Amino acid sequence: MIRFPTFIVRQPGAALWLSCAVAAAALWLWVCLCLFPLSVWNDVRLAPAFALARGATLYAGENSGAVSTWIYGPLPLLLWWPATWASSATHALMTAGVINLFITLAAIGVVCWAWPAPAGSSLTRSDRVLAATVAIALWPVAAFQYLQADNVAVALGLVGNLLLIRANSRTWRWGAAVCAVACLACKQTSVGVVAAQIVWLGITTDRTAALRYLGRCTAVGLALAGLMVAGFRWDAISLNLLVLPSRLPWTAEPFRRLADLAPELSVHLVVPALVMLLGRRFIWTRASVLLLPSLTWLCALPPNMASFMKIGGTINSLQSFLYWLPPVLVVALATVRAHRRVTWIRAGVALAVFSICAVRLARVRTIAWRPLVEHYRQAEYLARSFPDEIWFPWNPLVTIYSENRFYHAEDGLYVRFLAGHAISRAHARANLPRHLCVIALQRGDTDWGIALNFLPQNARRAEFGLWTLYSWPPEPPAGPSPHS
Repeated sequence: MIRFPTFIVRQPGAALWLSCAVAAAALWLWVCLCLFPLSVWNDVRLAPAFALARGATLYAGENSGAVSTWIYGPLPLLLWWPATWASSATHALMTAGVINLFITLAAIGVVCWAWPAPAGSSLTRSDRVLAATVAIALWPVAAFQYLQADNVAVALGLVGNLLLIRANSRTWRWGAAVCAVACLACKQTSVGVVAAQIVWLGITTDRTAALRYLGRCTAVGLALAGLMVAGFRWDAISLNLLVLPSRLPWTAEPFRRLADLAPELSVHLVVPALVMLLGRRFIWTRASVLLLPSLTWLCALPPNMASFMKIGGTINSLQSFLYWLPPVLVVALATVRAHRRVTWIRAGVALAVFSICAVRLARVRTIAWRPLVEHYRQAEYLARSFPDEIWFPWNPLVTIYSENRFYHAEDGLYVRFLAGHAISRAHARANLPRHLCVIALQRGDTDWGIALNFLPQNARRAEFGLWTLYSWPPEPPAGPSPHS
């Protein structure tokens, strides 16, 4: 005989609504995974993981090495490492997409399942599942559709806060310190997580506990820094992780950026600020289970906003809201648990999740039910047709598989240019196909114009499937010397 979980038998109506919400979120995530290989950003961000796995240069120097778009810590690349075992670029991207989803969903799930309820309240398993489902529905689209160092940093920050607030021994606090410092090994702007945890310990325990925790974070940080220096050249580390990010210019149109992203900013900034203001008597107390995520939101906001206002900054730079959201949802559902219309409230929340996912699906230009990989099949044919002659400035995975070589990524060249460290022509040619005579760009996608500067005057443009090809006659091979 089939045995249903107790909470489904007791509350069949609530379980039905919850099932609809979970199904809607799962459908949304599947569509995100199908769209994942379509973005050139995922290709250029996964390529450095191959460099790390195959012993090639991860952080290019000032005058040597293939320039990639990676100016973050190496930890996310280690987590994406299994994608480098795939048999093709298509399979590698799909593997990375699954890993990317798993990292974020695992962090949301663990926090929603284990975050403590407020004193005097309780949560059922279905409440916690519903909290996780709401978090998924409200999570930024980019986290599910793009590889980002931010995704791993946020996941580690969430788990670190959970370990700290649940800590009942020094081992747990060491684990929290490892997670917090590991955020910095993902993205440099994650320093707010460490700061918030130290402040929280100082408020809820005492100054001594805060200083001890600072010592743990310092020890972990020195150990990670030592491993990085041992694995990579210091000059390349300092150039890519410190110099280039710090010298990226501020956006030339700050008010336009704020206006363009106003809906997202209202969720990331205004909603948490209002909640913390209206619930200040409950949140800003030593015993509050929301004090730590609220402090994390505050401490993470300044570096996040600085990154947001740089050239290339967007919503993915705002990590603070994501550290705050899952614990708040857990506490909110625990608070309404005692309400006499709790079933209707939970049904309304589930309906909201269903509606949000439906709206997001409706906003997708072309909903894909199968992974969009046809352009990679065409690219593999092109790579076979033009061995050692074709450059994919935004799809380095193609030639990593076809030629086992790492060529420049155009976005990396653009970052160097913006930061005032444009590479020399000799450096550029040293990491391009030896007989370059074809440049392939995915039709209608990102293009900074740098790759097209390599075109000679006699270059021709043609369309091949989903690709735009720029080609010119190859240079004739050098003949024998007249003095030989």
